[in-house]
Amino acid sequence: MGEKRTAVALGYFDGVHLGHRCIIGAAAQWAAQNGCEPAVFTFHFGERRTKAADILTLSERCRRIRGLGVQRILCEEFDAIAALTPEEFVQRILCEKLDAAAVFCGENFRFGAKAAGDTALLRTLCAARDIRVYVLPLEEVDGAPVSATRIRALLEQGRVEEANLLLGEPYAIDFPVQHGRGLGGTIGCPTINQIYPPYMLRPAEGVYITAAELDGVCVPAATGLGSRPTVGGHTVTCESFLCRWQGDAYGSSPRVSFHRYLQPVQKFASLQELTACINAAAEQSCRFFDSKADAE
Repeated sequence: MGEKRTAVALGYFDGVHLGHRCIIGAAAQWAAQNGCEPAVFTFHFGERRTKAADILTLSERCRRIRGLGVQRILCEEFDAIAALTPEEFVQRILCEKLDAAAVFCGENFRFGAKAAGDTALLRTLCAARDIRVYVLPLEEVDGAPVSATRIRALLEQGRVEEANLLLGEPYAIDFPVQHGRGLGGTIGCPTINQIYPPYMLRPAEGVYITAAELDGVCVPAATGLGSRPTVGGHTVTCESFLCRWQGDAYGSSPRVSFHRYLQPVQKFASLQELTACINAAAEQSCRFFDSKADAE
């Protein structure tokens, strides 16, 4: 247990979207005003899934939470907490592990075995333990609540720019680089291949303007998400063609952020036509980020 009591944001926080950011930000602000340490309680399912596919990996979720000024993150495996009663959750997690002085959550927050606890019960259990409870209303954009469900639907439709507005920063992946078929070498453009695990949400297949973080540098890229029909592919891969970079990314897990959907995947008559398409997409990516840099 730390020296300071904590102000804890509670939730799964898949996406760390605008609604989640309000909850985490409120906890951080209260902590600063009351001499406490901001903290987040969340959980993960591992590779076993009985729910909707995740928008972000656990590592990316934690990166975004830390970016909001919260360094203390308690992330439990779901199976380890699934059987806790609401009373046990408050006592073991909030009191014993986090020494909470205040907790923050959304109005739809549920906790305890079989989601038996709601915000009313949370208030009752916490009041008996001198823990303040702050329940925040759902954040809305364009007259509708910001939710992981809404963001999943946008990504699955290729509407990545709209999804990014709700997320608060661009959608991103950080999967390990896999060995591909060497297509990048045949067209003179370095590539990285990443495979979506089955438990991760996969956006619409197509070509995207992206940016890849490699060797501490963010480089423009064009990412093809699909089965690569021109070169006889069948399984869906995520292949990013890198602009202005040379190196070896094998063994790393570069972060690739998605900024704009360009076009659907298509089968070209020749490798030359595919190369021309990739080069055009890469050039669009370079122009996109150059214009952003000029605007700043």
